[in-house]
Amino acid sequence: METLLTNKKFIQASTALMVLLSLFVFVLFINEAKSSKYVGRGSQPPSTISVSGTGEVMAVSDIATLSFNISKEGTNSKEAQSALNTQLTKVLDYLKTTKIEDKDIKSEYGGLNPKYGSREVINCFAYPCPQPEQKIVGYTATQSVTIKVRDVDTANDIRTGLASAGITDISGPTFSIDDEDVYTEQARNKAIDDARTKAKVLAKQLGVDLGKVVSFGENGGGYPMMYAKSEMMMDSVGASAPAPTLPKGENKITSNVTITYEIR
Repeated sequence: METLLTNKKFIQASTALMVLLSLFVFVLFINEAKSSKYVGRGSQPPSTISVSGTGEVMAVSDIATLSFNISKEGTNSKEAQSALNTQLTKVLDYLKTTKIEDKDIKSEYGGLNPKYGSREVINCFAYPCPQPEQKIVGYTATQSVTIKVRDVDTANDIRTGLASAGITDISGPTFSIDDEDVYTEQARNKAIDDARTKAKVLAKQLGVDLGKVVSFGENGGGYPMMYAKSEMMMDSVGASAPAPTLPKGENKITSNVTITYEIR
């Protein structure tokens, strides 16, 4: 009988201890859960405001680009290529006198293609009709070249010189900026300052304080404001008038940014 009472008390004590231990573990779990970012106050995403800013920088063009094509024909491929090489050598010799560096002369594409004569007319009265042969009657050699003129005020004179060297298919000059990254950075800095100013004004109106930057985005680019008009090439070198100085125009470099701030 005494043994049964002793066992009963042991069981009751053990049960009470298990309940207390379970309660302790439960309380620890609740405290950990409340401190977690997924439960309680930490589950609320931070309040934010987003603002946009724009920055613009005007830059004068410092590079002029001219492109031209050379095309020569011959009764065979060797003759056509030889005529092209002769013309190209004459042009390159002229460009050396203008102090244009080799790095600013770029061969874009070239080709050597056959020329075909007209097909013979065959009177056919039965199917299938034989196809007449198309004979090669010659070859055409072509070469396209692009040059950069760093002294932009001489671009029109160089175009006239190319015409004097026998080039009739000339495009340009078009004007651009050689190192646009410098101006892009300046425009971006202005855009960020613009966005920051707007954020401060907005925060004051809302009665909040700005916190850290949560996100940042940018898009933008250069937009040429004015290009020199490409004039028609003269019919003969002797009939050309003095080449005027073409307006270089300005390029507007624009940066648009969006910044999101945490507020508190």
